[in-house]
Amino acid sequence: MLLDPIGGGSAIQPNQPLNSRPDLGQIERDYQVETDKMIKWEPNYVGWFVKSTKMTKTEGEMLDNLQSKEGLIGVDEFKKIGKEAFSTSEKRFDTESAEDGHQDAFRHAYWNARMTKEYGEKFAKDFATAHEGTSNKSDREAMDLYNNEVGRRIATENPHASNKELADLVQAAVGNGEMIVIDRQGNLAWSDQVLVGDHGKADGQFMEEGKPRPDGETYPS
Repeated sequence: MLLDPIGGGSAIQPNQPLNSRPDLGQIERDYQVETDKMIKWEPNYVGWFVKSTKMTKTEGEMLDNLQSKEGLIGVDEFKKIGKEAFSTSEKRFDTESAEDGHQDAFRHAYWNARMTKEYGEKFAKDFATAHEGTSNKSDREAMDLYNNEVGRRIATENPHASNKELADLVQAAVGNGEMIVIDRQGNLAWSDQVLVGDHGKADGQFMEEGKPRPDGETYPS
């Protein structure tokens, strides 16, 4: 059974046997995103000169909407959450190679937990899914989307948690094997099956254009 807190699914429990967890092959097939158009985004404000940021078209549209509601300060606060996710992951998992490993899993989940806390689960899901709308290897994309979902579930189940408490819960989920990483053979693995710092690199295929989002919807063109 796939983890889907929005759809009413259930998360795996700590120390559950492997045969009771979702099938990793099915997760890799299901957790894929349609490739989105890439743009260079910058705040829409006369006289505001900043370096443009490369992102998906959908991310840019969501930031435009955020700016219209909360102004440039709101956009800046949103960006700080992403920076916090990076810095916190580096403190919690000080490993030489972050990509595809436990630090990566923590960062994605904690980022989603923080977005859920500040902006709600729908916004967090939409933005994090849009963020993956680049051309990416299938196993890495599935890993990121699944871990994003775990982070949102943690935040919705703990609405009054502080930022530190959210980070503690996400770190515990990594240790309990609720997250996904890439093992030395380049395959998806549960985070309690791979030693911290002993992960591998994604070696999956790049998915075809037009693959659906995890919820079955597709991005607008």
